[in-house]
Amino acid sequence: MKEKFQKLISENRFLILRICRLHYIQNGKGTMEDLYQEIVLNLWKGYPKFISNPQCKPSTWLYRVALNTSLFQKRNEQKIAYTPLNNEIANSTDTGESDLLIECLYKLIKKLNEEERSIITLYLEDLSHQEIAEILGISVSNVGTKIHRIKLKLKKINEREK
Repeated sequence: MKEKFQKLISENRFLILRICRLHYIQNGKGTMEDLYQEIVLNLWKGYPKFISNPQCKPSTWLYRVALNTSLFQKRNEQKIAYTPLNNEIANSTDTGESDLLIECLYKLIKKLNEEERSIITLYLEDLSHQEIAEILGISVSNVGTKIHRIKLKLKKINEREK
């Protein structure tokens, strides 16, 4: 069981890191590495229940746990001390994310509220409206409406900053 879990985390490492990058606590109460470790811990805690439910897709489960952990930790005011699992995690970046346009997009996304960041993160991961709805527990039509509004909001924010 441990080996399968490690393989799942290894295969989805960049997915988790992208969520961390958009949701880590920015007020000095935590770091991206703290959030990554908290997500992996919560994934491990929920893993037995996940493998006992063959109907649940791994990506849906990973996104849901990662997003819920991100939102919960952001609300949590106390700093939790961690021992680093891997020094590479804190300095790791997805090689495709070094582009200036992507950096600009991340800065704009960080100006959105938590729900909007969650939705746009899943949208940018190329998930279908159905998958986003399942992960967030909202209707498919609501997902489409929110994505459209988020795009308009990002455009306005970008125009203001030029």
